[in-house]
Amino acid sequence: MRLRTPIRILIASLVLATSNYGYYHFVRYASRNAPFNAIPVKFDLNALPDKTVTYHINETGPANFAATDSFALLITQIRSAARVWNDVETSELRLRFGGLSQKDAITAAATPSIEVDFQDLPPGVRGMGGPTTTGEIAGGQFVPILRSVVVLPRDFAERPSWNDRLFGTLVHEFGHALGLQHAFAGGAMATEITRSTTKIRPLSPDDVIGLSLLYPTRNFREGLGTISGRVSAGTEGMGLASVIALTPGGAAIGALTHPDGSYTIDGLPPGNYYLYAHPLPPNRLGEATPGAVVLPTDTAGRDMPGGQQFDTVFYPASRTPFITVAVGAGQTNEGVNFNVSRRNAPTAIHSVEMFSFPGQRDVKPAHVYTNGARNLVVMTGPGLFQGTAPAPGLQVSAIGGAVSVPNGGLRPYASAPTSFLQMDVQFGQFIGAGAAHLVFSRNNDLYVLPNGLRIADRSAPQIETISPRNENGEVVITGSSLNASSRIAFGGVFATVRAFDENSGRLTIAPPPGASNQVAHVGAYNSDGQSSQFLQAVQTWNYDFDASAAPQFSTTSIPAGTESVIEVSGTGFADGVTSIGFGSPDITVRRVWFVSPNRALVNVAVAPGAAGQSYTVTVLNGLRLQAQSGLLQVVAPTGRTAWLTTLATGLTAGATGSLQVNGWNLTSAAALQLTINDRVVPVTGVDNGTIQFSVPANIGAGPAVVRLQLGGESALPLAVQISPVPALITSVTAGFGTLIGDSRPARPGELSTMTIVGLPENLAPPGSQPRVTMTIAGIEHRPVSVTPLGTSMNLQFIVLGSVPNGNATVNVTIEGLNVQPYVLPVRPF
Repeated sequence: MRLRTPIRILIASLVLATSNYGYYHFVRYASRNAPFNAIPVKFDLNALPDKTVTYHINETGPANFAATDSFALLITQIRSAARVWNDVETSELRLRFGGLSQKDAITAAATPSIEVDFQDLPPGVRGMGGPTTTGEIAGGQFVPILRSVVVLPRDFAERPSWNDRLFGTLVHEFGHALGLQHAFAGGAMATEITRSTTKIRPLSPDDVIGLSLLYPTRNFREGLGTISGRVSAGTEGMGLASVIALTPGGAAIGALTHPDGSYTIDGLPPGNYYLYAHPLPPNRLGEATPGAVVLPTDTAGRDMPGGQQFDTVFYPASRTPFITVAVGAGQTNEGVNFNVSRRNAPTAIHSVEMFSFPGQRDVKPAHVYTNGARNLVVMTGPGLFQGTAPAPGLQVSAIGGAVSVPNGGLRPYASAPTSFLQMDVQFGQFIGAGAAHLVFSRNNDLYVLPNGLRIADRSAPQIETISPRNENGEVVITGSSLNASSRIAFGGVFATVRAFDENSGRLTIAPPPGASNQVAHVGAYNSDGQSSQFLQAVQTWNYDFDASAAPQFSTTSIPAGTESVIEVSGTGFADGVTSIGFGSPDITVRRVWFVSPNRALVNVAVAPGAAGQSYTVTVLNGLRLQAQSGLLQVVAPTGRTAWLTTLATGLTAGATGSLQVNGWNLTSAAALQLTINDRVVPVTGVDNGTIQFSVPANIGAGPAVVRLQLGGESALPLAVQISPVPALITSVTAGFGTLIGDSRPARPGELSTMTIVGLPENLAPPGSQPRVTMTIAGIEHRPVSVTPLGTSMNLQFIVLGSVPNGNATVNVTIEGLNVQPYVLPVRPF
């Protein structure tokens, strides 16, 4: 059953939005009484093909763009923002580009998905996002998301696609669509006022932990710890209080309390943390709730209590941070409780927004420079002024003393003296690059701004010239503060860096594909989070004439409920640059291989309910957008439709392979003809619809197209990955060549030599020794010597005395390549 969630679950990004949170999810509670166990709203990984949710962009698009901007350039930024969340390694959820779609194709699909839509938004709203359709509570564990949306404005004239702050909004709204609410630790899920992320550093640890708690990998919590406790005023628990753990100059990670005031901050790296508790900030622009948080509800849809006002305090009950809480790997530090004082009115100081001016442009997040002359920032927010002067008693400091404010360092900003304050900054003695968490105090008010400042030890990059393409299709970038780790973005795509000249500071890059005469907006980004937009307007570069034709597809129809490979022909295809989508959440791209710059293999699975419809096929190749409306027709399967599915991750050269045949009632191998890359491979057996065969040893590693025929009928083709013949340990000898085996076991303390064959050539970089790890019976051994011999290797080692007697399994990894395990008999002398 589908339940239509009220539209209030959408969270808006506001021009003057509220303050910053730690991770928090859309939650429900099974009971209105303690103990409170939150039931999160999230995607059901088991309902998603390959644990992957597709996002589909309404093909109607925005109505207005800035000069030289376009729908294609905006889509590259949307794709890049989605990849930010896709690349969180400790989350099992993956995101995939679904292409342009008609709205009806998205809403009619049975497969859960994310829709990117464009609407006329209220004044001050930059975007909205969140789940809109949910299902029944799944086993009391979570509420499954059936549909989420990212809503963007129809007018991009004022904030064009290349604007770095727009990119922050895109990342933020995708976070909402995945199940994250506003956050208070200065990360991507903070509202724009207190967000401290940048395009090159788009997520904070708080964001990563928030997503990983919803969709954790098996090893997410390895090496991490937990803090738990309660926030209360006497016996009254403070529900929806925000508790933040932070380290000076480091991460800020937090959580909101349950209705009884209890909290848990999970996923903390080992270390010592300052903790503070604060109430949700007041409403700013007519939001329905403090902090624009969607309130938790019970199963009847009634709001749970919380949101009381109290004085912000550092643990345990102080206005200044002086006690830290230790976190150990795999440990929970319990009973970290706050006893707070209730207050009738919200704190006067909140939602402070910071800017810096390293040049003539306002920079956000604010950056100050240890080697710069303009060590000042400008701020605005409630509670900072009294009339046209700084509020009496207002003080600003940094946790850990990274920066301080000299006497007279707070004063009205000359250019806007009634709404902005200027703050001069001086650095501590042992200052280094990193974050500064700021504390604002005045009378009984206390406000903490995590990551309020970024301290940098070098200036932002700038671009001076962008050359035309050379004969190799490369472009040379000159400028200042560029280095070997600098990245150059063309729209929403980072170019491939081919070389960096340390003497001249020039970068040689290969730009992504673009359309004829397309204007690319070019920016430089350094690993410290800074961008060329800090100091200069975005640069432009024009593509030459491009004669690329529309991509060609091997088929334009596919039966519903099946899986098949579609071969795509085009130009300039590359992994990470080219995305292919088929216009419906019910048409899933299982895997893509870019065999060459002109050919791609795409395995596509179609849900049974998609029959009778035609869908838009989109190829986004770099900045080049090519969409063909109605190209793919999903037809009803016939009684003889057959298709193949793999039973493992692929096939291995020289080994027995198997494939499941669906749709045919196979009883024998007679009349079956199997080909792999057009090479006939005999079918050796059939078992309950599964065919067995021997993969030729010399078939060649990489993607291959498998075809199966039965008499005059053909199953739908499928692409599979062929793994090379595995590397093998062929022998182990001792002394001067004595073969180790059952009759002559290996002996602890004895020098032995292992021979490994089947290795790729040039496994290690030229002039370097291959990296080898080795265990015997799970005990690490360090090789005495490693001798590469082309595609083989001799490895000398000594069996340690801690290896138990008996048959011990030997595991060897060479430059990340796993060698097939080997059984080594071990006996003492």
